[in-house]
Amino acid sequence: MVSRRHRPRRLLLPIVLAAALAAEITGLAIARQIVPTTPAAAPPTAPAAATAATLSTTQVGNIGVGLAGGEARRASLATGPGARAVQPGQVTRPKAPAPKPTVRPKATAPKSPSRASYHGRNHVWIPSLGINRSVSSFPCSRTRPPDNDVYRWGCAGANNVYLLGHAYSVFKPLHDAYVSGRLHRGMKVVYADGAGRVHTYSVIWWRVVAPTTAASWAWAAQSRPSMTLQTCLGSNSQYRLMVRLVRVS
Repeated sequence: MVSRRHRPRRLLLPIVLAAALAAEITGLAIARQIVPTTPAAAPPTAPAAATAATLSTTQVGNIGVGLAGGEARRASLATGPGARAVQPGQVTRPKAPAPKPTVRPKATAPKSPSRASYHGRNHVWIPSLGINRSVSSFPCSRTRPPDNDVYRWGCAGANNVYLLGHAYSVFKPLHDAYVSGRLHRGMKVVYADGAGRVHTYSVIWWRVVAPTTAASWAWAAQSRPSMTLQTCLGSNSQYRLMVRLVRVS
């Protein structure tokens, strides 16, 4: 039979262990409340330059490499859906409206006379002076003064088509062109001879001379196909205008 003296000891040991365990748990709870909790560190704020660099990088192919600051942000606004892509290194900027082209009438250059445009016999055309005349023969033996016609003088030498006419009538445009300064080198004269052969001549020079034999060089033979135009000049027709041309076609 168990003695009653040992029963109190058996009941006391569990009570002591329970009290110690409760004290340890309480201490841990109090310590957790006393130790301050360190708050989580907030992420550092990125500087504005980093933001701009990130924007520039994300816009490669649309804006271009190397943008920075406000220009990068302004350029990014132009890269929405449907925006025109640009090559790397380029910067898109709003384009000013293109000015409307000014429509100017094309200057029409005077057409050079061609043999296909002129045909006939014994005829002369000076397109720039508006001369379009038939040519009559003036034999070297004729003593009567010329009438109001264009004549081919028979006293001229070889290779020299010598045409003459009055300054107040058939060759007035030639006279007036000289007086006004419109006579120029390169002026074209078209001539159809008695056989219907059409040739074009071009002015190379002119001279004003007295009507004497000292001007015989004007109707002398030439080494190449040439033409001479003669008309009067002066208040009393006391001079002669001699215009020399060479055949160009």
